[in-house]
Amino acid sequence: MTITLNYQDNEIVSSPTVIISGRTSTGITQGIVQVVNNDNRVFPPQCFEVNNGNFKALIHVSPNEKNKLKIEIMDNGRMNPFGFPEYSHGKPQVVDKSELNINFNPLPQNKPVHLCVLVGKDSQGAYDMPHYRLKRGEPANLQTAIKKLKVGGRLMQSFTQDDMRSTGMSNRSFQFVEETVSNQGIFGYTVDSPTPHQEIKIHVLRSPKTVAELRDPNLAQQNSKGNNTGGLFSHALELIEKTPELSDKFKRSKTAVQCAVLYLDSHFDTKSDMILAHAALGGGNSNIKLAIFGSHGLHSWPASFPQLTPSFLDGTHLSINEVANDCNQCGTSWECLNITLGAFMHEIGHLLGCPHQVDGVMLRDYIWWNRSFMSREVECLRTKSRGQLINTNGIWPRVCHWNRLDLIRFFYHDSFSLPVDAKDPTYGKVQSTTIIPDDNYEGSYRTPTSYNTPRGGALIKSGSGIYLIEFITKDLARHSFSYYPKSYGGTGLQHEIMLDYDSCYQSLKKNTNEVDEHFAVRILSLGGDLYINDFKKHCSTDAAQNVIKSDFGLNRGMLTGYKSALLGKSKDKESVIGFDITKVTKVRVYHGGALDGVRFYFNSSDNGETKNAPKVPLRNYLHKLTNKSSDSSENRNSSQGVNPKVVTIGHEKSHYSDYDIGPGEYITKFHIRNGAWIDAIQIETNTGKKSPMFGNPNGGHLSTLESPGQGFHVIGMYGYVGSWLDGLGIIYTCD
Repeated sequence: MTITLNYQDNEIVSSPTVIISGRTSTGITQGIVQVVNNDNRVFPPQCFEVNNGNFKALIHVSPNEKNKLKIEIMDNGRMNPFGFPEYSHGKPQVVDKSELNINFNPLPQNKPVHLCVLVGKDSQGAYDMPHYRLKRGEPANLQTAIKKLKVGGRLMQSFTQDDMRSTGMSNRSFQFVEETVSNQGIFGYTVDSPTPHQEIKIHVLRSPKTVAELRDPNLAQQNSKGNNTGGLFSHALELIEKTPELSDKFKRSKTAVQCAVLYLDSHFDTKSDMILAHAALGGGNSNIKLAIFGSHGLHSWPASFPQLTPSFLDGTHLSINEVANDCNQCGTSWECLNITLGAFMHEIGHLLGCPHQVDGVMLRDYIWWNRSFMSREVECLRTKSRGQLINTNGIWPRVCHWNRLDLIRFFYHDSFSLPVDAKDPTYGKVQSTTIIPDDNYEGSYRTPTSYNTPRGGALIKSGSGIYLIEFITKDLARHSFSYYPKSYGGTGLQHEIMLDYDSCYQSLKKNTNEVDEHFAVRILSLGGDLYINDFKKHCSTDAAQNVIKSDFGLNRGMLTGYKSALLGKSKDKESVIGFDITKVTKVRVYHGGALDGVRFYFNSSDNGETKNAPKVPLRNYLHKLTNKSSDSSENRNSSQGVNPKVVTIGHEKSHYSDYDIGPGEYITKFHIRNGAWIDAIQIETNTGKKSPMFGNPNGGHLSTLESPGQGFHVIGMYGYVGSWLDGLGIIYTCD
């Protein structure tokens, strides 16, 4: 007799709960598996079903010690409705046994997720509950909701680690903020243990709004006529910002806090057929990464770990006269558990940086989430199935999973870091996900920059390192290039990549039927992401929007100037200036809370010849081109007796700062902070000296504009001017 297990002896895990899968060679079709950890010193015995000779068990492990698991299979047992085993003849009959050692290494150094419940100021903590659960005495109160969230969080962690492990990315999972507890209530017992354990801490956020205000139909995400359907997300952001326990530490460290919030006062209004006080959203800003969801399916979630099996096997038909049927996929209680807890995990996926995908959790395949924890499935109204057992080989025909591109994001997200990661110099973490203040990444914390090339491609440069490139059609990534660290068999982070449009297009066609020649490209780096909406248009050397033909005031004849990717946004009027970047002697930056304009001063003498910087001529294919070129009256008397010329892009304002370029120096880089407009600019020279960040030094994200490489020379700038500089890019030519 042998039990085949999915884990090897002495593996190290990073999740406090672990999904142990196994198969017995005894040939039994049904039974019970019991797992005892360290002779029950911390956790009570944990029991699960055996079906078709296979089992899945959610096992708790203790940190910083060897967890000695004793696994026994009994052929005369069944699980009762409370999640505890019952045996015929009153005594378990062991038919197979095994042992497994697991080491749990907690990761307190990683940035955690705060799991929260949000209640109205007059809320009693009640939530929607079907009659059959009320009849059997299950309370719908805040205390029970907290227990359900604690269990639900552990399911998410163990599921994610299982998926990371199965794809060869090591035993990784994200961490929740925890608390030390002695009471065994979450394990179904009303006693205290002499050895405490860790549980997920649930932060209770008390709203200044009443329950009635939170249930305003205008706030309901499902209300197509609502005038504030994003209001619940904004409200949660405000509450987190005003809760010192959540926000103060991260404000001090100048990095984002991560919070997942359940609105407890959600309610299915049968008259309007709408879930009130509910929105399924995830994302956030530079200060708070946030996921929110409603409690309308909370009734189906297990309130203790023994209830895991009964909850996933509860085929009770639900009525829309009592509770919501979310997405019309919650006809039974276990399906409601899949859909609602799975959807909350989907929003946490957004919080952690995942977009929608072609499959996986981020495309709602949590309809099969139960199969990650169970070896049996009961009646499914969604598929009209009467029930199903796991295959004898221990594999379900379809299961829930994270898309591979989600797992790659997690692999580079610091919430999933392992101590060994730091030993590989070709590895790194997305800088906005670490606990380290973002300011500490000044040298590399910037998004990639794209430069067109004469051959119709794009040169992508990133100081921090690129780890993934996605090719997108119909808003979803259909193909990708990934750059794993060398310790995982990859090439390591990439700092410069040439993307040829034709090669990328052919590669895309080989990997998907969803092909559009105007596909988009997303470049993911440790310093941020770059999204190119139409890669064909972006790479075109014929398009007027990418190429400018002029002498750019350099007296070198007609030149072909290529435009870098635009930072910020384009408006309806483009401005272009030409200049010799090596002759600039001073830069004047007009700024306030954003960047208004930039003026370049340069000497007009070179070996006795005068070289002015004339206007870049209008092109007949871009009639909206404008340019500013003027004398600087305040600098007509220089120490050298030379009349400098100036070129300006943007607005001249009364508030400005000057930065002088010293002898032997010339500008090599422009560091730009930008979002929907240009917030600030910093100048760097060939000596490595940098100016201050002129403008709003904390606005937007950081990007760099520079010559693409050897043989290329910056010869000008282009931009879009509104109330201030809305967009900015450089123009360069090649030898």
